[in-house]
Amino acid sequence: MHAICPHCGKESAEESPRFCSNCGARMDGSVPPGFPGAPAPAKELKNTQVAGFCSSVLPGLGQVYNGETVKGFVLFLLAIAGFCLFLLPGFLVWFYSLYDAYAVAGKMNSGEMEFQKTHTLHLVLFIVFAILVIAFVLVFIITLLITSLTPRLGIIGTGNYDWMFNKSFTLT
Repeated sequence: MHAICPHCGKESAEESPRFCSNCGARMDGSVPPGFPGAPAPAKELKNTQVAGFCSSVLPGLGQVYNGETVKGFVLFLLAIAGFCLFLLPGFLVWFYSLYDAYAVAGKMNSGEMEFQKTHTLHLVLFIVFAILVIAFVLVFIITLLITSLTPRLGIIGTGNYDWMFNKSFTLT
């Protein structure tokens, strides 16, 4: 018995063929990728909420999620510099980062911008870098505070610790 092709409707010249001798389609009805009539491959999309959330946690992380790694690092460093100089510029850069991550993800989804793949390694490296920079800045600020406050604390700031070993010293 000759099979009838489900795509072109012609009868096959062979007994139980895998492919139609007329159009070359599969006789089981499935369509291989790239063949006319095959469903288009699923388009990758960026989640705009994830991009916005990433930038709300760390400025620039949403850009790294969107595939704009250099832009993410620059925005993070600008935000840190803004926080160290004055608080307001740091918050402005952070809010811009949040807006930009959300907007760029939407533009990539709509096709206005070229889609860039998310690299997990870049996300991990960014987070490690951010933690190290934040730790360094905090240690630096704490050190500055301690060195500026110790002379104001009186006896502790003078370097004279004899009072600790003097038996006649009493707290009153």
